[in-house]
Amino acid sequence: MSSGSEKEVRLVVPLEAVVTELERAKKHIEGIQENIKRALDRLNDLAIARELISTIKLSKVEELLVPTDRSGTIYIYAKMDRGEKVVVHVGQDYFVELTPEKAMEVIVSEENEIRELIKEFEKEFEEASRYFRGLQEILLAARAQAKTGGRAE
Repeated sequence: MSSGSEKEVRLVVPLEAVVTELERAKKHIEGIQENIKRALDRLNDLAIARELISTIKLSKVEELLVPTDRSGTIYIYAKMDRGEKVVVHVGQDYFVELTPEKAMEVIVSEENEIRELIKEFEKEFEEASRYFRGLQEILLAARAQAKTGGRAE
């Protein structure tokens, strides 16, 4: 209901445009979900690296069983000749030789950055989901109106 000074404004949008926008929003949501999955995978990788560095620091590891691929299909034995240093990937194609303590700092810092990034992705996901649901409601209202022969219920 509107008062005398308020005017009801209606915007007419082709139904095809709403459907197209719904598909675009769905793809955007799927992209966000994939970004969250990648970030969680990276967090898992970092947790494994952190655990390995802790093991190296606490015990005199002389030999490691190292996977040659991400799926862990093939492993090789690696002898530790310089257990006081580890090589850390610091971005792009750069690696740095660090003490285990410094490597741990780098890992923890990256973990914190990724957690913040995940929070941003989750916020974006919520906003995109609300938008998607709004588009769904528009389509459902149009469908209901079409069933009633164009009369508003």
